Amino acid sequence: MITIRRFALALLAAGSVFASCPAEADSMQTLHGQAMYRERMALPPGAVLSVWIEDTGATHGAPLVMAEQREDIHRGVPIPYTLTYPALPTGGHYVLNAEITVEGRRLFATPDGGMPLDHPQLLLRHVAGTPVSAPYGAWRIQSVGDLRFDSTADAPGLTLQQDGTVYGTDGCNRLMGHFRLEGQTLRFLPFAMTRKACLPALMAQERQIGAFLPTVTSWSRDGEKHLVLHSGDSSGPMVLVPQDAQ
Repeated sequence: MITIRRFALALLAAGSVFASCPAEADSMQTLHGQAMYRERMALPPGAVLSVWIEDTGATHGAPLVMAEQREDIHRGVPIPYTLTYPALPTGGHYVLNAEITVEGRRLFATPDGGMPLDHPQLLLRHVAGTPVSAPYGAWRIQSVGDLRFDSTADAPGLTLQQDGTVYGTDGCNRLMGHFRLEGQTLRFLPFAMTRKACLPALMAQERQIGAFLPTVTSWSRDGEKHLVLHSGDSSGPMVLVPQDAQ
């Protein structure tokens, strides 16, 4: 059994900013911070830093990803990041998580449970050799950008199979097709789908999901809890949870 030693967090007070954007930015807020680690080692090419805010409130079942930033690393530690997110609803339990991955393997990550939002200087622990799980499986779509979906019997979802086929529903119509997976790169080929009419709200949901899927360029995982599909444009990610998550 491999034991991962937890280091005490040495948080930097200088340089952290937790500020609101102007009112015209629809109450968006910006969190500035840095991610670092103790080990004297350079990151290999292709390293990616992901930082996200989760609501771990028990009433939600699986944690909700409220905002995420993911970008390639082109410098040594400390690694600066900027995370923009909407005003967070009261009553939630919000934590900050981060990880550094290289070609599907997690090298560094925040301790279990995440960090408070007022501690944006993140000391990551070394977890080299821990593989990031593949995106295969049956998933329920929890959110696309700012649009969130309830956990109901007709909730949208996708099933990705190891033979490269994908099928599911956007909440209105069934869809099926194929995807190409190479490391962290993921692209969906054009989908075939049924064409029934639904209530206006479901039709709007169908349009948003249908517009997002062709823009997917990569994926990441937060343990077994979330599959995150990243778009090649400026829209927020699609977050999926296991079909049996509450």
